[in-house]
Amino acid sequence: MIVKMKKYTFLIYHKEYEQFLEDIQDMGMVHIVEKKDVSAESVRLKINLIKRIDSAIKHLKTKVNDGNYSKEINKEADAEKIVTEVEKLYLDIDQNHQKLHQLNKELSNQLPWGDFSVETVKKLQSQGIEIKLFTINPKAFKEEWNEKYAVERISHLGGSLNFAVFFRTGEEIDIKADEVRMFERSISDIKAEINEYKARIVKDNDYLAKFAHDNIATLEYLRIDTENEKQYMQVYDEASPAADYKLMILEGWIPLTSEKKAKDYFESKKIVYLEREPVEEEIAQVPILMHNGYFAKMFEPIGRLFSLPAYNEIDLTVFFAPFFMLFFGFCLGDAGYGIVLVTVGTVLKFKLAKEWKPMLTLVQLLGSMTILMGIVGGTFFGINLIETDLSFKDMFLDSNSMFWLALGLGVVQILFGMCIKAANLIKKGGSFIYALSTIGWMIMVLSFVAMSSKAILGYLKMDPEAIAKLTYLDTISGIAGKTALVGVALILLFNDPKANLIIRILKGMWQLYDITGLFGDVLSYIRLFALGVSGAILGLVINNIAAEFLNIPYVGWVIFIIFLIVGHTGNILLSGLGSLVHPMRLTFVEFYKNSGWTGGGKEYKPFKKSI
Repeated sequence: MIVKMKKYTFLIYHKEYEQFLEDIQDMGMVHIVEKKDVSAESVRLKINLIKRIDSAIKHLKTKVNDGNYSKEINKEADAEKIVTEVEKLYLDIDQNHQKLHQLNKELSNQLPWGDFSVETVKKLQSQGIEIKLFTINPKAFKEEWNEKYAVERISHLGGSLNFAVFFRTGEEIDIKADEVRMFERSISDIKAEINEYKARIVKDNDYLAKFAHDNIATLEYLRIDTENEKQYMQVYDEASPAADYKLMILEGWIPLTSEKKAKDYFESKKIVYLEREPVEEEIAQVPILMHNGYFAKMFEPIGRLFSLPAYNEIDLTVFFAPFFMLFFGFCLGDAGYGIVLVTVGTVLKFKLAKEWKPMLTLVQLLGSMTILMGIVGGTFFGINLIETDLSFKDMFLDSNSMFWLALGLGVVQILFGMCIKAANLIKKGGSFIYALSTIGWMIMVLSFVAMSSKAILGYLKMDPEAIAKLTYLDTISGIAGKTALVGVALILLFNDPKANLIIRILKGMWQLYDITGLFGDVLSYIRLFALGVSGAILGLVINNIAAEFLNIPYVGWVIFIIFLIVGHTGNILLSGLGSLVHPMRLTFVEFYKNSGWTGGGKEYKPFKKSI
């Protein structure tokens, strides 16, 4: 249900404007009408600071164990200063890691040459003895180099021969090998520097852990405080000055459910205001506040994934919720998997925090519907109960019946959507005549179903002789042919009650072309059957593969159980994802379209302090 709103216009003396904003922010009920694109530098700085605080909190929480940090809050702390210190610490750690990476790379390059003294190399150079380092494929090394030069083989690693050549300054060296630049320091020096940077990183991380323990709670408080300041700044510039800037005019929306409390507050603060109902031109700007019962409220997050309803529409949450449950159960369609979902939801209710309970209750409901549809289709952990020796196996529906059940559910939901559309048109137009065209479509759908009754019974594999005896079906089919024409007439004549007759007929003819789309909408519900069958087949395959492991002596039954658990868990996750996505698709496309739903509502966000 969409909560009704009233628009309030506040008249504030300019010297009292700041105090007024603080008052309504404390009250937290007014959704401020946004008239300007607030892009002040101060607001942008606050937004940027909030992002930096969020990032700092996220990083600091990785440094504490199990969320164990001090709950003491320093309300006088400077958020900018704390965040800057966190950023500097992480920058230092990052730079130290980069330097450590460079040192390790340098060490790995130098290890094949051994840990020699650079000072000794320099002393030899001062005595006129030079050293060059070479690397070459061992097969390309020429033994004549040993006779011609003072060659020292150092290492033979990774398919490369590393060697050094000693020669006097000015002597020509003719060796066809890759020369390696002489190293500027020893391996011992590199290792010492590596240890130094490791110690710096450990020291910074230790300090960061203590810093996180002492400051996370303060940063969380400062984040809320900064958010409140940002909101205040944004709202501050929304007022329009009047009477030579002596008067400030601010507009906002208040839900009727909070009206009495708001008015009492305004009276206590002596705030001057005007109030009125929204006019037609403002419908698109009225914020949406949804108020549903416990059952429908669980499905609100699903509806929000697509869009909020428009203010002058019917909230469809409570209407699509039962269908969504049924479709989920149809898609997953395994009683065993349903038992798993109900069990997991029940166990987690005792483990997780209170805010998770509505979501877990939804899991239980979806699991219960999966059990029901698993019983209808006769599937239990991939076992097709129709093919067993159970005495009651005839109560289960075969695949052919499940196919037609999916299409039948599609027809029911589409017709239900049309009923909602008709009610919405009457609500918007103020007269029953606005719904006649939609009623015409409903009559046509029902007429087509009635005319196809014999064919449907045939597809359900009913005995042809028994069908032939149902002579009243011919009578129903004949009547349905005439009612279909009534539906066509309603579409042609009442598609736009405000237009003249010729325009109505032309529009109606164009709308009748959409009958192909209507058939396409109905056929879309085959996906319910298809997903149910695919999940059942995959479960059956898992069972068959697992059964093969029983032929392995001694450990076969262990592998059998493990494979069943892993396989069916994967199938539940994979099929469960499809069982969520495709009912959403049927809801947001077929059901929403046939119910005339437009959406595009803007969420009700009152100007209030964050808690």
